[in-house]
Amino acid sequence: MASSVAKYGVQDRQLNSRERWICFAALFFLGFTATFNQFKAAPAIQYIGSDLGMSVDMLSQIMGVYSIAGMLLAFPGMVVMQRLGIKFSIVVTSVLQLVGSLVCVFATDTALFLVGRTLEGISYGLICVIGPNIMPRLFPLKNQGLCMGIWSQWTPVGVVIAFFTAPMIFEAAGGAAVPFSWHPVWYVSIAMEVVSIVWLLVSCKMPAVPENELLDGDPSKRKRPGKNFMVAGIVVCAFFFVWVFDYVANINTLYPTFLQNVKGLSVFDSSMLPNWTALISIPLGIGFGVAADKLNFRKWMIAAGYLLVAVCMGFLYFTPGSDMTGPWAASIVMGLCGALVPTGTRAITPVLVPEPKKTDLALATMAFATGVAQVVGGYVVSPTVSFIGWQANGQFVLAPLAVLAAVAVIVFVKSDKKVHEVRVAERAAQDAEEAQ
Repeated sequence: MASSVAKYGVQDRQLNSRERWICFAALFFLGFTATFNQFKAAPAIQYIGSDLGMSVDMLSQIMGVYSIAGMLLAFPGMVVMQRLGIKFSIVVTSVLQLVGSLVCVFATDTALFLVGRTLEGISYGLICVIGPNIMPRLFPLKNQGLCMGIWSQWTPVGVVIAFFTAPMIFEAAGGAAVPFSWHPVWYVSIAMEVVSIVWLLVSCKMPAVPENELLDGDPSKRKRPGKNFMVAGIVVCAFFFVWVFDYVANINTLYPTFLQNVKGLSVFDSSMLPNWTALISIPLGIGFGVAADKLNFRKWMIAAGYLLVAVCMGFLYFTPGSDMTGPWAASIVMGLCGALVPTGTRAITPVLVPEPKKTDLALATMAFATGVAQVVGGYVVSPTVSFIGWQANGQFVLAPLAVLAAVAVIVFVKSDKKVHEVRVAERAAQDAEEAQ
């Protein structure tokens, strides 16, 4: 049964370039829909709580259960994908997302609403694992930088859409004066989820042989298993925790509060400034992905990105007084970091770890690190800021973490140029054996 399900969507041939990119587009739409779902609640979170009778202490659970579900399903999601196949797993994921949103809309109490958010979070967690694991199967290694560069923008795109549209939809529906004015935000996500399911059913296809098993894209030739730099792959994926903790848990979540309380910005202006980071990272991420394919400098992309994060956290984001030079500079530089770190991490992993199941394990580690960072951030960031202050949190917690991540990448992750030399030697050895 499992083997027949696993073949669902697998073609009897290799895909052409057009089919690959149409499949990719359907997956990308599902990805940023999941991110939209994560952040759609944030602008109206206090009104959701009021309508459902939540205490103030429980409001964090609206985001918390979403992240916890994603964390817990990182490694199980990898197993599900391997046993049930790509298309079946991804369609089930999108259906779970739709069911979760429907439960939230029809919920009349806190418990049922949180069940819906948990289902949405389960879907998000599965996408975090399945999405990047599809790319090495779908695209040849020479195109991994481009496809991972674009794929890495599913979070920024979802964040921008959520923080631009959710407040407008909420206000258009009556805002704080009208109970359940947040429902139309969910209606929009439900429409997106329906489109996603149909699109995936029609367009999600897998090649007869995964591209990462082929030699030079030739279906008649198989790559011999190359050396896996597993420690390097796990290290670079595990330290992605730092990016998510520093940027997502601190800046995306609480920075508007800093801008309101310290810089005197309005709610709207304080919410829009972090969006510039996401907008900058989208085109740069794609550009760096293409450059990484040609120049093989993914390791140094990641290390440089973390060092720039340290500069932003330690010196730019949390400046005292009303001057906005630091926040604006940080938002721009972090846009560059958002192109370097996520794109570089996802692109280098299949280079370091070419064996498909080990690639899956490394990328599942990245998904787990993402979930852990969001969960830990939800519980420790606010108390830390309350205890030591905004600037001290940036200088003594966030900046050192980023430096630590940069050092770990420099020390433990093999240069992609050196990995390329190993692959060339492996290829030469295989060619010599076949010629005998």
